[in-house]
Order: sequence, then structure tokens, then C-alpha cells
Amino acid sequence: MSTPNHNIGQYQHYFASGHYDRRYPRPNFSVLRLARKLLPPGGRVLDYGCGSGRYLLELRHQAQECIGFDICAAALARLNDNLTGLDGSDRITLLGPEAYQLECYQQQTGPVDLALCLFGVLAHIDTPEKRQKVLKDLVRVLDPVHGRLIISVPNRRRRFRKEQRAFRGQDQIRYTRRFTSGTLELSYRLYDSQSLTQELAQAGFSVERLRAESVFPESWLARSAWLARIDHWFCRWLPADLGYGVLAVARPESDGKR
Repeated sequence: MSTPNHNIGQYQHYFASGHYDRRYPRPNFSVLRLARKLLPPGGRVLDYGCGSGRYLLELRHQAQECIGFDICAAALARLNDNLTGLDGSDRITLLGPEAYQLECYQQQTGPVDLALCLFGVLAHIDTPEKRQKVLKDLVRVLDPVHGRLIISVPNRRRRFRKEQRAFRGQDQIRYTRRFTSGTLELSYRLYDSQSLTQELAQAGFSVERLRAESVFPESWLARSAWLARIDHWFCRWLPADLGYGVLAVARPESDGKR
């Protein structure tokens, strides 16, 4: 995941221990459907903050190339293990943990048709300046005409109410997640649809669509196929700011601001 230094160390343990994959074994059904709809057959997709590959593995047969970038070495190692002997693994390119690797690769190979930045990857970045850099990098990597970004962030109206009180209503909070082998402490930037739209516009994106990422918690959907389908139906009607996360589809601005 794309995180500040503290979060990187925490995510190293999260992935290396297997806790992340046990908590999120499958992609969000609704988000995956949207990605498949926006990715042209034979197109190129980038998953920024790919983790252990729960989206890339599903998209590999539709895309000409799936590019997975992450700054967490443990996540990339798990994804590389998942590719062993897998049909279509030759279509997946792994980059990271250094950020310059993505820029160099894009300069050599050209733009992508679809970029994913999902389930709080942006929110784990601890300053506005760093978030803007990542978003501007995603603007540059996308095809300027046909390219689309799918991005999702945690909804401050639905999540971490206790932490928000502890941090006196601030959007930047810290939270803990407990497992049998220990405790993770992570920082998070919370959003609503307005603040997400503002950050995207500042970086050179135009938002085409806002919707709820899910109704139910992501971990429930990743472990229950029937609940994921019910959730997909609810997401068609639920306002973005009532979702567990806020999801946006955005395109690069075409007015020369890039």
C-alpha cells in the first residue's frame, strides 16, 4: 500500500503474516464489475497500491497487461508467490517498492487505459503534498483521452467515529487493528465526496461519477459472495456519502492544466 513510513512497516507485517489476505481474500464484487466495464479488451491497467493482487489476478485475462505497483515489499512478495504457475501470469508486471520504477516504466511503455487506487490507498498517505504527487503521477500515467481512474477512500461519515472524537473531528486520524499475533496502528485520512472531488480536481482530474464503494464493511464482502451481490444492488441506489467508502471515476482534464 502507498503509506507514510510508519504505515509501511505496519503493512510489512500485515502482508507477511497473511492477516491481510485472510481478511480480504477476494476483491469487492461491485468494484471489480466497474473495473471490467471501464477496461477495454486488450487494454492496459495499473493497480496503484496493488497489495497481494486481488484485483489484478481477476483482470489478467481481459487486459493486455496488468501493472501492479506497491511500496510494500511484503505485499509484492506475496503477489509474486501467487503468480507462480498461474495461467496468464505473463500479463502481470510488478513494480516497486521504489516510486521511480513506475515513472520509468511508463516512459518506456506508454499510458494505461485504467488506473486503480482502491480501498484507502490514497488515505494512508499522510500529507496533502504527498497525496497530490501521487494523484498527479496517476494523471500522467493515464491515456489523456480515454484513460480513467477508479479511486476509493474511507467515508468519514460512516467510519472511525470513536477515533474522530479522540482526534477532535480531524480528518487525519490513527486507528488500531488487533490480531492474534499483535496489533497494527495505522494513520488514515478520512473523506467525504466533496473533499475527494477537491483533491482530484487540484491534481488535474475531472470527476465523472461518485458512488458508494460499498454498503457493508469490505471484509464482509471479501469473504461472502452472496452478501457482495446484495451489496452491489444497494450501491446502485445509495448516495456516495452514505457508503462505507466513497468511490469516484475520474478522467484527466483535457484543457491543458496537466
